[in-house]
Amino acid sequence: MPSESKPLLTAQTEKPNHYSYLKEFRVEQCPLFLQHKCTQHRPFTCFHWHFMNQRRRRPVRRRDGTFNYSADNYCTKYDETTGLCPDGDE
Repeated sequence: MPSESKPLLTAQTEKPNHYSYLKEFRVEQCPLFLQHKCTQHRPFTCFHWHFMNQRRRRPVRRRDGTFNYSADNYCTKYDETTGLCPDGDE
């Protein structure tokens, strides 16, 4: 049986709203929270992050098909004080 080769990068198959959440959810700080005006602060339903421990790194797929970080691997450079991980923060 001949093996079929699959393209490394595939077209977007997610719905636009789902894609937006996968790529952008809690990667930017909430500007309304900084002004003490965010009405979605409790129960933390805001699309953006309020506190550093809510912040996500934006997942980016590189040209070679890999991502800038793996959600399965804990960041060994994670700073408990600031909540930052420099790995994959591109």
